[in-house]
Amino acid sequence: MKKFLIASLFLFAPVSYSAETPDMENLGKAMKLNCKTFGNESCTSRFIAVSACTFAYGIAKSDKTVEESLDIADDLFVLLMRGNGLNPNDMFDEKNLVKESIRSETIERVDKCKEWTREAIPKIVLERTGKEATPEFVDGATMTFGFWWLSTLEQIKRGE
Repeated sequence: MKKFLIASLFLFAPVSYSAETPDMENLGKAMKLNCKTFGNESCTSRFIAVSACTFAYGIAKSDKTVEESLDIADDLFVLLMRGNGLNPNDMFDEKNLVKESIRSETIERVDKCKEWTREAIPKIVLERTGKEATPEFVDGATMTFGFWWLSTLEQIKRGE
């Protein structure tokens, strides 16, 4: 399911929403950054981090499932990129890896939502495996969440 949703990100396919979802199209247009000042790569980093932190927040602070939180984060990323006239394909290098400048800024920004991530990890593990996460796993997964988020985008870009 996630691959399908993020694949739409690369094609800028229309996204549908349920009646209870806020007006996401207008949100994407309203969240304009001056990407000419910040640079397209910095804007892209910000939008990736916003989607990653939205995912963590959705799990940590609501009753959303992993899939629901992921759908919201993916949709938000697509809308932010589209609303700012950015092409998601431009965030990748010739090897389909996230460009280093985007990678380093994104990881730095995702680290700012560590509390949400730390709270979300046990819920993710429990939902996915039916088992409790160990404190060591929670610590490790929290520290590497930004790397994992970026590697997931790379896997999807490569069609894995």
